[in-house]
Amino acid sequence: MIQIPQNMTEVKVKIAELEELGHTSDEKQVVFEAIQDNAQSLLDEQLEGNYYSCKLHDDTITIFDVIQKPIGEIKSQNASFDADFRQDANKMLIYLDTEIRRVINQR
Repeated sequence: MIQIPQNMTEVKVKIAELEELGHTSDEKQVVFEAIQDNAQSLLDEQLEGNYYSCKLHDDTITIFDVIQKPIGEIKSQNASFDADFRQDANKMLIYLDTEIRRVINQR
């Protein structure tokens, strides 16, 4: 089972897996969760643990420290993270990794 889809092919597989388990799923929601979950995974990896959190809202990902204080934001490269993911998920993930590193290094 796919935990965190990293491209549109994996999104479609995840939707099929969820439907097979009897869950209704919406592609837009699965993409949203994939973007947010990938950002959190990259953040956890860079900090070597789950110390900070992030939240996707529209075309911005906000990163929060351990006391839930916002420490930085990442804007999508184009119209939205949804559009970026659909157009080229790998490029978006590389961008996210770079931008998360920038935010962490500024703290």
